[in-house]
Amino acid sequence: MADILSRGDIINSVAAQVDMPQAKVDSVIKAFEGAIARHIGTGGEIRMAGFGTFKTTQRAARTSRNPRTGDPVQVPARTAPSFKAGKALKDAANTLSGGGKKASGKAAAKAPAKAPAKAAAKAPAKAAAKAAPAKGAAKGKKK
Repeated sequence: MADILSRGDIINSVAAQVDMPQAKVDSVIKAFEGAIARHIGTGGEIRMAGFGTFKTTQRAARTSRNPRTGDPVQVPARTAPSFKAGKALKDAANTLSGGGKKASGKAAAKAPAKAPAKAAAKAPAKAAAKAAPAKGAAKGKKK
């Protein structure tokens, strides 16, 4: 699993790449975050080509349950921030993780054929289980 980068790690990395003091890079990153927060706070959308899109989504009011007591709880409607990764970011994640490879045509064609065969093999076993009497029903009642 990959390491988790902290805010300080990102500041150090960017400062080294652009040859700027860490304090200056920190203020730039804070300004960037603030600009995004202010804009999506007004309902706007921010599109960064290749990186992704920041926007808000509306969450409807709903009834949930208190996990401790099981009592219903009303959750009010709210506006939540969301981020959708762009193609370049997705490609970078898949390249680095080794994922994202699609199956070849032959393997993709064979995969669906296996599923019905397994289902067909399970079908007689399920039918036999349904036909068999329950454990207690097979024996007569004791008096």
